[in-house]
Amino acid sequence: MTRGRRLGMLCLVFRPILHGLFALGMAAFASGCSSGTETGNPPFQAELSYTAYSSAPQLVAVGDAGGQAVVDSAWLDLDTVALLGQGRCVEPEPAALSLPGLGIGDHASGQHNATRFAVSRAEYCALELPFVLAQPEQIHGGVPQDLQWHSVMLAGSLADGTPFTLLSAATPTVRLEADAGSFEISAKQAKTLIGFDLATWLADVDWASATRVGGAIDISAQQNAALLAQFESNLARGVALYRDADGDGKLDDVRVRLAHGE
Repeated sequence: MTRGRRLGMLCLVFRPILHGLFALGMAAFASGCSSGTETGNPPFQAELSYTAYSSAPQLVAVGDAGGQAVVDSAWLDLDTVALLGQGRCVEPEPAALSLPGLGIGDHASGQHNATRFAVSRAEYCALELPFVLAQPEQIHGGVPQDLQWHSVMLAGSLADGTPFTLLSAATPTVRLEADAGSFEISAKQAKTLIGFDLATWLADVDWASATRVGGAIDISAQQNAALLAQFESNLARGVALYRDADGDGKLDDVRVRLAHGE
């Protein structure tokens, strides 16, 4: 038998085996990368909104008079959000679904700040939200100049009319753990909302001890640093994820909390 004939026979023997192994490998790859099929678990458009609110408006009000402090604007710079799949939270490098970063927004303005994304129905055990520093090129279109190189800027006034400004350069990635172990995003429950509780953020901030310059209170790394430290220690536990049943970008009358920071 010639050398060419022997090679041809070997190819006839091994070609079906190789073809089967290739098909098996591709099937395994596809099942590992997909959360479902177009028929059984089709993708849909979901929405994640963001808003500031107050759980104790008698202490801290948002935009309306009546609290010991009134916050008129809450500027934040927020980066790419990660949704961690159910059962993946304990992994050193958990698989995550990345959602578009919102960027800079004023969350006390009453405007609907939101991002949209395509997803298939799934359960998640946590959400991670990074705060980042505003860069010079982002300071335009009404964004306050003072936000540059900061992640948070709050501005408002106390009940006696004293204006205040708070600037923080903290850049935590706030992890919101599911209240019930996991939460679902589905076509019927596709809209969620991250709420920033300003009453929690400003809890135990001792306004009476604040140094005033020109009749105003500036809280930053340079002035009233102890008050800034109190705010930053409250930051994570003042963030939570809720259902947004009507999709208006505001907390529902009956709040359904899905996950919380600590």
